[in-house]
Amino acid sequence: MDRENKGAFLARRKKHSTLTAGLYHPTPEAMMTEYWGVFVDNTPYILLLSDNQRSAREKAERLAESANFRTLLEATLTACKAIEARAIDGRTVNWGEQLTVISASRSGDVETGTREIGEIRAILMPGCHQAIADTLCIDTTLATIIDADFPQVSDFEELPELSERDVQMSLGNLEARKHPRGGH
Repeated sequence: MDRENKGAFLARRKKHSTLTAGLYHPTPEAMMTEYWGVFVDNTPYILLLSDNQRSAREKAERLAESANFRTLLEATLTACKAIEARAIDGRTVNWGEQLTVISASRSGDVETGTREIGEIRAILMPGCHQAIADTLCIDTTLATIIDADFPQVSDFEELPELSERDVQMSLGNLEARKHPRGGH
């Protein structure tokens, strides 16, 4: 797939996703909360939060058991001999100053500049590769674990076409990530 088609593909997926990756500065309350997490080789990798349809425990267990999640970790060169779900007390987490979160959003909010802060669905721990967050927001199999309201699209071609502006924005974002100061 050439760069322009790849940009259009990613832009379409992001625009129609109900999940958004963003920056998060942990609050004292967040640091005191009980979570269910996915541990990779005994290290907390992703903390999950409940929503109105699924418990954090169910999400963590499904993600830890997912062959797609293991493949994603391997694709980002993340060592992963053991992947498991378990409870964790936020007071024992090594919180970074700034983390990546996956939050619920309305489809297209980020790309059109009308983003509203959504409910946090997952918190990615320091050292988690940015490609993990991006993929969890657009991959149907993994995104439905994080958010039961993720739109089910059986055939990617069913998604509406994007404007030229949407495609250019996506290509610009891809280029920015390659730049040493704009990368993730």
